[in-house]
Amino acid sequence: PPLSPPPPIHPNPYPNTFHSLLTLAFLENNMMTIYTDCDSSSYYSGLPSASSSSLESKIHDLIKSTHRNVLPYTSNSGDDDVWSALMDIDGWGSRVRLIYRAILMDDNLKGKPEGWNREHLWPKSYGVGYSGADFTDIHHLRPADWGVNAARGNKQFGSCSDSSDCRIPANDEAAADTSSDTNRWKPPAAVRGDIARALFYMHVRYDGDDDPDNKDLVLSDCPSQYSARLGYLSELLRWHTEDPVDSAEVTRNLKVCERYQGNRNPFVDHPEYVTPIFGEPKSDGEINCFDPTSSPTPSPTSPGVSPTPVPPPNPTPAPTSAPPPPATEGACNGLRPGDVIPIAMNSENPDSVIFLPLVDLPQFSTVYITDNAWTGHAFYLNEGTESFTVPEGGIQRGTTFGFKVGAYGSSWMEDNPDRRSFALSTQGDTILVYCFNADADGHINTNDWSSVNFLSGLSTGVGGWAPRESMDDSSDYDFGTSHSAVPTELEGFAAPALPRKKNYGLSLKVKSCKAQTSCTREEVLSTFMNLDSWEGSNTDGYNSGLVDKVYTISDSEKGGGWLGGINLTDAMLVGIGVVFVLILSCVVMLLCKARRGGTKQHGQVPQRFELATSKGANLREVGPGPNRHVAGRRKSSKGVQHDHLRLAVSQGLGNARRSSKNKNMDLV
Repeated sequence: PPLSPPPPIHPNPYPNTFHSLLTLAFLENNMMTIYTDCDSSSYYSGLPSASSSSLESKIHDLIKSTHRNVLPYTSNSGDDDVWSALMDIDGWGSRVRLIYRAILMDDNLKGKPEGWNREHLWPKSYGVGYSGADFTDIHHLRPADWGVNAARGNKQFGSCSDSSDCRIPANDEAAADTSSDTNRWKPPAAVRGDIARALFYMHVRYDGDDDPDNKDLVLSDCPSQYSARLGYLSELLRWHTEDPVDSAEVTRNLKVCERYQGNRNPFVDHPEYVTPIFGEPKSDGEINCFDPTSSPTPSPTSPGVSPTPVPPPNPTPAPTSAPPPPATEGACNGLRPGDVIPIAMNSENPDSVIFLPLVDLPQFSTVYITDNAWTGHAFYLNEGTESFTVPEGGIQRGTTFGFKVGAYGSSWMEDNPDRRSFALSTQGDTILVYCFNADADGHINTNDWSSVNFLSGLSTGVGGWAPRESMDDSSDYDFGTSHSAVPTELEGFAAPALPRKKNYGLSLKVKSCKAQTSCTREEVLSTFMNLDSWEGSNTDGYNSGLVDKVYTISDSEKGGGWLGGINLTDAMLVGIGVVFVLILSCVVMLLCKARRGGTKQHGQVPQRFELATSKGANLREVGPGPNRHVAGRRKSSKGVQHDHLRLAVSQGLGNARRSSKNKNMDLV
């Protein structure tokens, strides 16, 4: 028999429950209306007709200007936040409707793994991030089952593209008519249109115009995580038609406006606006994501993407053999995790950081530092980032350089002056050091988080690095301004978590390394990760002598021995020195041997001598060579042998010792 459709989740999941109706009526009558100008009949009075070419820009201006309240994600003061708003506008008595499960769940299970959390329909990793109005915009936030939300992650909205990889339902706990594959997620039929219209709103509301916390969010059939393009537009357009607006969606739209934000979703009130702005859905054959005119991938001359560089001329080699020119200006050019580490930091003004490169830094490579949090797949954008391009000729390994201090202190550039500057908190903070890998064509996209190559990190915040579960895209973890997840490639290797101090310096003692005159990269990283190697203070800054200092870093593959890392010329000099020392030692030994044949001078005893003892001892010489001794036995008056006398001669000086425990014997 045909499968019966899943029960609708609105307008009322429990239409026959009298208690639920009473509870809902009580809540409706007791919620305060904050914004009184949210009536749909007057809200859009200033908009042009649907056929106007300015319709999209006018809608943007309207919903942005009337977005008068940005909710906190989590409030610690008891004020309204995203939690309370969702329990109100998506609640039913003491329960909430879950977007992908089509069921109600107790609202007191919020934030618990066995309960529900806050789903961003437009994923955080696709441009929303962790700050700004888009992060807490209730129009695209919904309650979702914790496990089902984790299964969705940041997948695009759409039908399975590969039937062999398609899972129905999308998750064991998801509604029966859901599906998913590696990249796509299809929600329950009853909310597909709701989701589409919420995403239409996000596309128009957030265009990155004058707010550094908000990116230009774009719906596309060619999605790109790093260009904030979410898919799939044509599928969403079909869902908009197949699942039209209902009364529950209209009621929700009004609540968001009157009680929380002051703005409405125009695509709920005027579904006819969708086609003039987004067009008609395309078939698969009409979509070409590799056409330069429609591809979401920025061209090489687009902002944030470096053009193909002109190779710089080869510099005159320095006496210490400067590194060769890199393939791509501004890229990592072979740098890897652990190659550049912070060894000192001050969080009291002026903020400063000192770095130690453990490899030769290629000229024109660019290193970045940020106090933005890393979430596991993207950066928070509520703090600052600075970049430093290695000068011509490169920087030799072991040569420290600084941010805001030392010879290169003023060579750093703000990554985005419109955002907050890089500024370390005296209450604890994180520092992440990274660079960008170039693509196969030599291009760099600094908005492409997948090309980030982390070099090192340092945490001085309370509690250290954020827990690993914070890196889940469905996680509700609030990093704030002083915490960050530790990048996986740095964990336990090049990212120590220090107790909270305002200032820190690394005590790197070369004599503690195996060679005692140099350290290998591995030895330095071991010291870097050892908390006992750090000296912190809340009053005194680090030793300023750490900047522009040269440490001897030897080749790791040569074992860090005292000959490790030297070149052929150095080895020859060492060999000549060893031969010279051996010859000199032989000459000295010959001179000493010749001198022992002379007469007594300066307290020395001649080679032949006589030993006088009382009562006549029998003497004999024992052993040839320079270290000789004389042994003798003395007989008592009764002829009983009871003492053994031994005289040792070393370098012409004599001493006597007893070999028995009998009477004392004097040696003259």
